[in-house]
Amino acid sequence: MKFKQSIIRLFLLISIILNTTILYALTYDDDILSIFSKLMPRFIMMSSQKERIKDNIDICVLNDDIDKSAALSLIDKVNNNYPNGIKNHHIHLVSTPYSEITKCENTQLLFMFNSNEKNINDALLFSNKQNILTMSYDEALLENGVEISLFIGRKVLPYINMKAITKNKVELDNILLRVSKIYLGKEN
Repeated sequence: MKFKQSIIRLFLLISIILNTTILYALTYDDDILSIFSKLMPRFIMMSSQKERIKDNIDICVLNDDIDKSAALSLIDKVNNNYPNGIKNHHIHLVSTPYSEITKCENTQLLFMFNSNEKNINDALLFSNKQNILTMSYDEALLENGVEISLFIGRKVLPYINMKAITKNKVELDNILLRVSKIYLGKEN
């Protein structure tokens, strides 16, 4: 009888853990991912990153294992929005765990899903060393030094961390700057 109760408790514990993991992974809004999918290649084309394009526009989507399905969904959305690429350049996307960030060294943009502080900071150090534009799903990562996110208010606007852009030696077109909200640091 005790053995049976132990098995039931173990099963319930595993169920609770798996369900909270699934719930955590579902925090990404599909409509917002769609917006990001339309804007990511355009940010490259409206920055000095376009000069780094050889044949393809290369975008690396950094994620933890728990966010793998959201990363693949984002990649599918970009491929559906740009089946023929943009301005005669095909778009090549790769989903990579934070632990394998070196696979991203020849990309023009790193898209960052939420992760722990160490992964975020390591990715930002890597992007600065490689002069790769960074973009995150979560605007709170602008505080860490991510360069671009989205401001979701009455309007959806690009949210640009100018301090991080300057530090990374990336230049943005003036048109992009005019239509964007500029991140000035953490609000008190």
